[in-house]
Parts: sequence; C-alpha cells; structure tokens
Amino acid sequence: GVATSRVPGCVFTSPEVAKVGLTESEARAEGKAGGVAVAYRRMGQVDRAVTMGEASLGFLKVVYEPRSGAILGATVMGPSAGELISEISVAMAGKVKLPALASIMHAYPTVSIALQQLAAEVYYNQLEASMPLYNALSRLGL
Repeated sequence: GVATSRVPGCVFTSPEVAKVGLTESEARAEGKAGGVAVAYRRMGQVDRAVTMGEASLGFLKVVYEPRSGAILGATVMGPSAGELISEISVAMAGKVKLPALASIMHAYPTVSIALQQLAAEVYYNQLEASMPLYNALSRLGL
C-alpha cells in the first residue's frame, strides 16, 4: 500500500542496493494518469563515486510522473545507497517534486549530489520543452 511503498530498504552488499516506492514496471502496471517517466544517472557521472573508485557499476534511477513531477519511486546502486535513498524517501513523504530537488543545494563532492544533478537535468529538459511556447508568446509581445 501507500504507507509501505514509502519505506526505504537497503541491502548492504558491495555495492549497496537501495529502493523506495515503485519500480518502473510497477508504476507502468498501475497505469498512472500522469504517465511514467524515468530519470537515470550513472555513478560514473558523480565525481565522489569516481574518486572513491566505486563508479563502474552504480546508478541512480528515479521513477516519476512527468506532468506533475511527483516522485513515484527510486532505486540506487552504489556507494552510500542507503543514505541517498533516505533523502528520496523524505522528498516523497514531503511531496517534493523531482524538478524542485534541483534547487536544493548539496555539498560537493558527495554521492548525494547525484540526486541534485539528476533533478537539474529533468528541470532543464522541461524548460527546453517549453521554449517553443515561450518563443511564440514573445513574438506576440506577451
């Protein structure tokens, strides 16, 4: 149910694997009205994971509704996955939208900055998608 889907879980292997909420396939099976989208970041793109020598296998995957930005779930594999999944769990419980996480500053270099970077990518993609409308309104003087 809703309450248990917000309980994060972590397996303390090497690398760690953690999950909260719905997986991509679970979200698609539920047929979410706002659709289902996935944001993905490899740990090889996260400077802290690279400097720790733990970037080759890891990733952060966030499942969300593209219309609303609501986070439906996430999976993390890599260093500090248990800590990172807790931050996502808090965001879900507080109904923080994925694009809003782009403006929440993270210390650098940390593994958790992967979430801010992933959210920023989603936010900028949304801005880019709205540019044709913005340009049309600008031409009309609005």
